[in-house]
Order: sequence, then structure tokens, then C-alpha cells
Amino acid sequence: MIFRRIHRKIHKALHPVIGEIWMLHRVVEQRSEDPKQRELEVTPEWLEQEINDYHAHGWQFVPIDAMPKRGRWVCLTFDDGYQDNYRLAYPLLKRLGVPFCLYVTTGFIDNRLPMWWYPNKQLGISGKELKDIDSDPLCTIGAHTVSHPKLDTLSREQQYQEIENSKKELEHLLDHPVKHFSFPHGANNLDTLDICRELGFSTVTQSWGGSIRFREHLWPMPRIDKKQP
Repeated sequence: MIFRRIHRKIHKALHPVIGEIWMLHRVVEQRSEDPKQRELEVTPEWLEQEINDYHAHGWQFVPIDAMPKRGRWVCLTFDDGYQDNYRLAYPLLKRLGVPFCLYVTTGFIDNRLPMWWYPNKQLGISGKELKDIDSDPLCTIGAHTVSHPKLDTLSREQQYQEIENSKKELEHLLDHPVKHFSFPHGANNLDTLDICRELGFSTVTQSWGGSIRFREHLWPMPRIDKKQP
């Protein structure tokens, strides 16, 4: 136990924190009463305050395509593909000049598939909105499967179809390569990682794991589940 503690201290000293990748979902004017839905939601006011606080402490906000190897930086990411990412988050981040990444589940585009954790609500971003937000250099679009399954419960073939088809559909809609991927539910196994390499993704992100440390292996990359109290 003592040796483990010493090893952790040495590791932290040699690998200081250099960055954070925030995992967000919805940005809403009024948060839900349902606790499971509420934990996915932040208000624009809270998000702006968090960004301003980090700026005030010397952190820079960077795109997922250009994460520095040194310094103190934050990369904002949003999972699933909610319409409010376009309606509320995008104007705020554009005003602040903050880059961000949207990981989109393609089945949720135009509400073709339901978001079952929000019963009887149509919350998906539209194809038109996605193309519009993608045209802004501040935004990077990433893939997030077709139907948002727990990938580690699927066969390798099923995983491949979910991941490849989401990538292809986004590339067809946006007319450019999609190089980033996020695991729905954070669920993955060795097959998942192999498939992501085969499909040529530049980055792959988890749903947990904490901060980015200097010289640590970044495949997949950890994220911080950013929650409003």
C-alpha cells in the first residue's frame, strides 16, 4: 500500500494535469424535475459562469483537433445531439468564442429514433441545424453511433455497423470526414477500440476518467462529467 501511494505521487509529479475534456449533454432554460434528466442538464448562465471562472484562472478553451501538449486547457464536448445544443449552447459559445465538439447519435437527427430517457419528447437536432452549426469553425462534429447502445453488449459485427454507419451518415450529410468518436454510456471493450482504429478516428473519448495529464496515453481519452449542482 505504501509503495502504491509513493508510485502515485511520483506519477502525478512527472505527469501534471494539463487539460480537461468536459462531457456535457443538454443546455436548457429550465432544468427538469426528474433527477435522471436533471443531471444531464445545465443552464446557459451556469455554463457561462464556469467558462468565465476557468478563463479567469488562466485556462484556454481549445478545439478537439488542437489539444496542446502543455499548458492548461479545456475542450468542451456535448453528447447525443440535442436540438438545444444548437438553440442555446451554440449562440452562447459563439459569443464567448469557445470551440466545442458535438458527438451526434445519427438516429436522433430529425427525431427518427426516440431518446428514451426523455419519454414523449422530440429533442433531437435537425439535419438542417447540424449542417448550419457544422459550418462554423468553432464546431467539430463527432460520431456517437446510430442508436446509442451499450457497445460492450453487442457482437463485434454489430458494433462495427453502429460505429461505421454513424460515421458514414454524418460524412454524407456534412460532406467532409468525421474523425472523432465518443462511446455511448462510456461502454466499450477491446473490439470497440479496434474498430475505432480501423475506421481511422483521430480521437476517442470515455465518459469518465478525470483530467488529461502530461505524457499520458490518450486512447481512449478521459473526460470529466460536468454537472450543475
